[in-house]
This record gives sequence, structure tokens and C-alpha cells, in this order.
Amino acid sequence: MPSQSPLSPNQTLNLPAVYYYGQGQGVQIDVNLWGEVKQTGKMIVPYTTDIISLISLAGGPTPNAKLDEVRIIRYAMQDSTAVEKIIRINVEKFVETGEQSYFPILLRGDTVIVPGGALSALQSFVAVLQIVTAVLQAVFLYIIINQNLNR
Repeated sequence: MPSQSPLSPNQTLNLPAVYYYGQGQGVQIDVNLWGEVKQTGKMIVPYTTDIISLISLAGGPTPNAKLDEVRIIRYAMQDSTAVEKIIRINVEKFVETGEQSYFPILLRGDTVIVPGGALSALQSFVAVLQIVTAVLQAVFLYIIINQNLNR
């Protein structure tokens, strides 16, 4: 395995050269998209894709998305060690003004997180609570049926 040379703190981590070439789309990169968008997962997109296009390709944000707190997680080299770098982006500002010149370029391996608000957390809690309630109901029903059969 080739050794990595130390990079300055501003340089990104040199990942192995694994890129995709799409028919008629040129070089493509893989980017992870998590959180409050309609379709999460690993996206293979043209290297020129910006964050607005990425979110749009995923079907757009959900109503619970906190667009003013979007984050890109990227790994960079610092003193020959890979360090997680978090870039915060206010996509809500784009929605209000249309200005996107301050958006960073997406790089291969980036993870974009679109967080949800309090309503999103409440909905997740309620969904888990519904599952737990259904399991408990099934257990109690099983106990009651067994008790009635043993009489």
C-alpha cells in the first residue's frame, strides 16, 4: 500500500482513485445523504453537483427539515491524520434569496446531513412507541389465550 504524504490542514484527504463515469454525464462521485429528505442513501452524482441539486435529486426536503442547519461531514488530513471536518450550511438562506455562491463544492465521500426539528424527533418517538405498544399487546394476548386454554 503506498504511503500517504503529510498534507496541510486545508487539503482534503486523498482517497483512492475510485470514480464513476456515467453515460453522457462525465465523472461522477459518491456522496451520502442522510436525514430529512425524501430519499436517503448513497448517491452517485456528477462531480459538479451542488448541495441544492443533491437534495433535489433525493426528492427534496421533508416538511420537518431544518434547512438552516445542514451539515457536510468531510475528512481532511491534519498532521498526517485523518480528521473529521464539519461544514455548516444555511440552505434556508438560499430558499429566501436564491444566493448559493457560498455553498462549498461537494467532494467524493462527503456525507450531507439534513437534520429535523423537534417535530421530527417527536414523530420518531411516537413511531417507536407504536411498535412497542403493538408488541406488548401481542404478548398480553398470548398470555390471556394460554391462561384460557389451561383452564
